Amino acid sequence: MFSGMYIGQDRYCSPACVHDGLAVEFQHLLYRRKAFLRRQHRIPIGLLLMSRGEIDGETLKAALREQKNSPEVKLGRILIKMGAVTEGQVTSAVASQWSVPVFRLNGQHNPEAAALVPFALMERYRILPVHFVKQRNHLHLAFADCIDRTLIYAIEQMLGVTTESSIAPESELVRRIGMAANQQRPAEYMLNSVPEGELPGIVRGYALRLRAEQIKATLCNDQVWVRTEGRSGVTHFLFGISSG
Repeated sequence: MFSGMYIGQDRYCSPACVHDGLAVEFQHLLYRRKAFLRRQHRIPIGLLLMSRGEIDGETLKAALREQKNSPEVKLGRILIKMGAVTEGQVTSAVASQWSVPVFRLNGQHNPEAAALVPFALMERYRILPVHFVKQRNHLHLAFADCIDRTLIYAIEQMLGVTTESSIAPESELVRRIGMAANQQRPAEYMLNSVPEGELPGIVRGYALRLRAEQIKATLCNDQVWVRTEGRSGVTHFLFGISSG
């Protein structure tokens, strides 16, 4: 027997109403997806390291030449491979780029907070929730090399938290994200190329099957993140949307 379901703060009393409510919610989200996001300009990492006296102009030119052959590789990683700088120097420079502190990952186990965000998002954006202060509802996030403001906004909206960001050493952060795959965490599902018009019906179907009591949805760049919660626990869905 259906006893009602919340979409955000609004309660819907029948499966048909849930479908209509989801249709409105996703219409708003997908409209936002079409807007262009203005990216902030930052001092390139090579120039920042050079201004700190950690590399010279010839080293930077050599690293940039190498990057032309492997454009998918970050310049900082190339400089580390060349032996020109340490990972610590690159981490400090990236933190300076984004005006955030460096976070040192200590201990052998991942924090419980790592289970709050879907693993697929952590892996894609190279982010790790490292500390949650329940009394203040405050979540500390560590990124590897690029702080994604859209993702931060999505996490705050979905979890109802405030956040604080930092940069952590890339090698250790990537290792910890890999460990998170084996951590006890809510179920999550990824569905790619879902037609916009079918999204409300698909989400309603999953929510009814899970006997969800609440549905939350937000946008993560080109994906829709849906979180259901009920007696069966929390479940995350990530949808890649097609226009068909």
